[in-house]
Amino acid sequence: ICAFWNFSISPDTGGMWSTVGCSIISSHPGSTACFCNHTTNFAVLLQVYKVQRSSEEELTLKTLTFIGCGVSFCALIVTFVLFLAVGSERTTVHKNLIFALAAAEALLMFSELAKTNQVLCFAVTAFLHLFFMAAFSWMLVEGLLLWSKVRMKFYYMTGWGLPVVIVGVTLATSFNEYVAEEHCWLNVQTDIIWAFVGPVLFVLTV
Repeated sequence: ICAFWNFSISPDTGGMWSTVGCSIISSHPGSTACFCNHTTNFAVLLQVYKVQRSSEEELTLKTLTFIGCGVSFCALIVTFVLFLAVGSERTTVHKNLIFALAAAEALLMFSELAKTNQVLCFAVTAFLHLFFMAAFSWMLVEGLLLWSKVRMKFYYMTGWGLPVVIVGVTLATSFNEYVAEEHCWLNVQTDIIWAFVGPVLFVLTV
């Protein structure tokens, strides 16, 4: 996915990712070419195919992932504690988003340790899928909250109910092809990865 950071969307939270005006020109293992009809901050957000890496690259990636997630996790915990002192619908949404992200990053940091245990790796993959989906679902709720105001029950159904349904349906229909061979994450060699990428694309589009 080619996207840019749009500061005009949700300015009170610093902006959001947007795919408007951006498209993929070409995609190869290790590189993706994007075209955008405007100039701003760009990034490739999702990788939906397997990329071959050397052992050194894998080690570097694992180290950077662990450090980055660790720093982010600590910042999320501090932010969550600060939000506990504030009571409003918006901060409730923020707290759920923070919880989902923190849980996902905690699992991601230690997911490599679960690779040797098939059952544990499967469980980690399912919960990673759930929490990352929940994070994007709560981002969707953030956007909905800017345009309309409904009962928190609806927000909880969207933020947590929708991810549970997506993960549940994916597990029910593709149980044997759910987990990747080398990592505790969704299988990118089948269509399973679209059970995550598809909803994320929808959220980014909205």
